[in-house]
Amino acid sequence: MESRLSRADIIIVAAGHNPSIIGPQWLKENLLIVEAPSHFVHTPDFSVFESDSFSLIVDHQRLQIVAKKQTESSIGSLATVVGRYVGLLKHVPYKALGLNLVWSIETNGDTKLPDVTLKLNNSDPTLAFTGHKVTFGGIIYAQKESYVLKLTIERQGEKCLVHNFNYHHELASVSIDNIVGLVHSFVARFKDSAAIINALYPNKDGKQLSGVYI
Repeated sequence: MESRLSRADIIIVAAGHNPSIIGPQWLKENLLIVEAPSHFVHTPDFSVFESDSFSLIVDHQRLQIVAKKQTESSIGSLATVVGRYVGLLKHVPYKALGLNLVWSIETNGDTKLPDVTLKLNNSDPTLAFTGHKVTFGGIIYAQKESYVLKLTIERQGEKCLVHNFNYHHELASVSIDNIVGLVHSFVARFKDSAAIINALYPNKDGKQLSGVYI
């Protein structure tokens, strides 16, 4: 049984992104993304830019950039791109920031996935689903300092549990310098999410991982 990071992306919501300026030359001149595009779409309402390392989509309300390689280095590069974007476009009314990481727990061979169980008022909710095969996922909210973490756990088939970490930051009253700082906390949030996965699924002395109780 092993854990792996399967996705890392940053979303920044604003009252007025300007997708019409987002093009390969602009990205390169401003040292955001210097790689040549493998795919590019440019319209007044949205822009799409893809390169070997990044996938970027911008419309008037939302910028999303995805790392195509799931490493600590690529996560740091992702934060650098968004940090430079925010520092360059200081006049944009930024509203919210999402730092997103998806971890998968996968099994092989005869190893079974950890159990995710649920109790409602100390009773077994499966009793309400007579004749059905029931599996559980869950949502955990955890608040700390400037963000609210929403962790969604979902079973995919018999061999995979998917964990979607969303670190949500409200930006309406946050200065540009502090927004840039929050963006650059992405590597720290990556390490935090890895620590949470390790804490949820202790694996010592080759023993099967324990279940998650929600």
